[in-house]
Amino acid sequence: MLLDKKLSKIVKITNSKLFGEDLAFNRISTDTRTLKKGDLFLALKGENFDGHDFIEEAISKGASSIVSERDLGFKISYLKTENNLIFLKKLAEQIRKNFKGTIFAITGSNGKTSTKEISFLILSHIFGEKKIFKSPKNWNNELGLYFSLLELESSHNYAVFEIGTNFPGEIDALSKLLKPHHGLITNIGRSHLEFLTNLEGVANEKSELFKNVHKTGFCLVRAHDKFKKILLEKAKGKNLIFLTNDKKGIFDLNFDASIKIIEAALNQVIPKLEKNKLKDNIKKIIKVPGRMEQKIGPKKTTIIDDSYNANPDSFSAAFKEISKFNFKKKICVMGKMGELGVNSTQLHDSVIKESLSYFDLIFCVDFESKITDKKIKYILKSEVQKHVKGFFGIDTLILFKASRSVKMESVIKLA
Repeated sequence: MLLDKKLSKIVKITNSKLFGEDLAFNRISTDTRTLKKGDLFLALKGENFDGHDFIEEAISKGASSIVSERDLGFKISYLKTENNLIFLKKLAEQIRKNFKGTIFAITGSNGKTSTKEISFLILSHIFGEKKIFKSPKNWNNELGLYFSLLELESSHNYAVFEIGTNFPGEIDALSKLLKPHHGLITNIGRSHLEFLTNLEGVANEKSELFKNVHKTGFCLVRAHDKFKKILLEKAKGKNLIFLTNDKKGIFDLNFDASIKIIEAALNQVIPKLEKNKLKDNIKKIIKVPGRMEQKIGPKKTTIIDDSYNANPDSFSAAFKEISKFNFKKKICVMGKMGELGVNSTQLHDSVIKESLSYFDLIFCVDFESKITDKKIKYILKSEVQKHVKGFFGIDTLILFKASRSVKMESVIKLA
């Protein structure tokens, strides 16, 4: 057990104050919709909600105790804190301190979740799934890391986490808490440019991971040579594995990066025959929602759902993957890309121009461009279904791709 689940023990870790009985709890919950009897309900506050408003509901659903920033008028044991987010961070730090296994951390502009899933499956193949942990879903921000660590168990020998960034300093803060033994940067691309300014800013931010990798650990990155100086500086004194991007597909690139960092960390080489068989098996297994996810739509139309997120480089990668499919008609439903800063218009234009080589028809959703072509139509999100339904059929492929904020998945459900 990485965390003693008794209130008095939690008090010592978090400097909170206990009111009521010293009870044990099953797990920590922040959502009354998934809360189970015996859980400790943590009342977190967000931009659009306040967990304190749901305390009464949590009690009615069987919460054994509460974590609150306020005095409670209910007959229930509770911990009072000055800040519930700091409370959560202290628990995450304690769990990391208690964990004795090996940690891999993955970041990058694209492919973090897919590479994490691939790494998990490779390690599971070698050691057995029960000994391997992976951070759930795409929990890669501050809160996501805290909650991921809460799910880590002492029975895990290896753990694979993904960490992300929107602002300068986030990778440094998250990797300092995580203290990974090994780090992997999937790529350095044109993402979060609104706050990271340019590709050099992205390289500086992502490579902060290497500063916080263990001094004997391995650091692997797939990037252009022009960033080598930055990466070498951040990985100073550590083992840097530098891979240049080649013309392989997305899956093959992510698989090769995962294999190389794991072989280096374990100081063993997986035989080529076993490696190829493993690659084929993982390719059949791996499915990440909203990441080049293939679905069958109306009239047996092939729909590629890549709606989870987007930046210019992930669009380019998606287009290259689409080129491998053989269909009479290929359509792209393209939404906006967020956080591109002052070059947003220019970067949107470049993606539209590139798409012309791969698709018969391009629908640009909720944004305008000066690029004109008979293949291009500028439409509203509410009009997507009306425009695409006439092309449904077994010989048609439709790619849906946009930044997360567009919520393109809601359009796909209607398609």
